[in-house]
Amino acid sequence: MKAVVVYESHWGNTAEIARAIASGLGPEVPVLSTDDANGRVLADADLIVAGAPVIAFRLASDSMRDRIAKDGQGPNRPDLAHLSMRDWLEQIPAGKGHIAAFETRLHWSPGGATGAIEHGLQKAGYQRVAKGHRFFVTGTYGPLRDGEIEAGRAWGSGLAQALQATVGDVPAH
Repeated sequence: MKAVVVYESHWGNTAEIARAIASGLGPEVPVLSTDDANGRVLADADLIVAGAPVIAFRLASDSMRDRIAKDGQGPNRPDLAHLSMRDWLEQIPAGKGHIAAFETRLHWSPGGATGAIEHGLQKAGYQRVAKGHRFFVTGTYGPLRDGEIEAGRAWGSGLAQALQATVGDVPAH
């Protein structure tokens, strides 16, 4: 199975979860920012796992990212140097593999990001292999809630099993 985990992360929480998911998927699974997850990398992936933080109850827009850049309240400067998940989804090339989506969020937050991520990937021809997953932070800037790293690894392992159940024996790359 060839899998790749793609993320947008502002304060590092989503990046941590992305690494945990990749660890659960297998030792050789790359974890890439949206800038590095281009068509060449995605072309022969059996599974793309994509995730982003929930900002203002949904996937961050450009105007939301502009406000984050001006915020100045977080424990450190947000990482906005990479392509937003929203923009990445708009330019992803057509594909035929499988996908799963995840988000980092406050527990009480309505709305979410996984639906928009799934929609963008399905629009490009990919098929969902598992329901989107939510990982929780303890405050606006994090940190992750206790146990979320372990939950990410477990979800990654479950995704590998779900893909095998969906498509049968997927050869390792």
